[in-house]
Amino acid sequence: MDFDSTADELYALDPSEFIGARRAAVARAKELGDTTLAKNLNALRKPTTTGWALNLLVRVEPESVDRLLELGAALRSAQQALRAGELRSLASRRAAVISALTERASAAAQDRGRPLSETVMREIGQSLSAALSEPDIGADLRRGRMLGSVSYSGFGPATLASVPEPTAPAPSDAEPKGQPTEAARKQAQARVSDAETAAHQATSELDSATARVNEAAQKVSDLREALSQAEQESRFAESARRTAEEAAERAATKLTQARDLAAEFDT
Repeated sequence: MDFDSTADELYALDPSEFIGARRAAVARAKELGDTTLAKNLNALRKPTTTGWALNLLVRVEPESVDRLLELGAALRSAQQALRAGELRSLASRRAAVISALTERASAAAQDRGRPLSETVMREIGQSLSAALSEPDIGADLRRGRMLGSVSYSGFGPATLASVPEPTAPAPSDAEPKGQPTEAARKQAQARVSDAETAAHQATSELDSATARVNEAAQKVSDLREALSQAEQESRFAESARRTAEEAAERAATKLTQARDLAAEFDT
């Protein structure tokens, strides 16, 4: 029994099964006498639905996730080298790849009886975009132990993206000399439970707020694009109007000339 294999098993589970499975894993570690492993396993946080869906995606589509991260590396290389043509080509693939992976995550979750909401779908797309943009987030995603959604604005992830590495065992001379009382142990466990609940709620609220910000930013972007398109259409329409106006003037001139010529024959 080791931390990595046990953590991988836990984060492959449905969120509803996580707490019970973690409790059982901690108990097994204690039975084996590995208190450090038990402590590290007990510190593992339950993923949100978004985190679970991302972890599921990594497990069902590992090669597709690898291609996403390879695309991110290629985009960064093209940007640093100022290869405009290659950058445009890669950028055009970016949205399609993220959209396809988001749909695949939704389908995989649906197959397991857990349909995803529109909010979770947006958070998955946002997290995939962050993983494509930032190598560290991409590495977190590839490990398959995401805790929830993550965003990237050029200054690092907004929240803890995935499970951190376990703490190293403390030196033997640093071990407490006395054992805690049962009452003290229960109080400590209660504080841990309360802290986990508060942290989970805070993370969920932050994820929701981040999703709303991204949604608003997308609406602004869409409106700007619509305005730009409308302005372009207006310019085209004005150009067509001037062309039609000039054609009408030429036709009127020709009509006048034709009438004058016809009048000469009548006289």
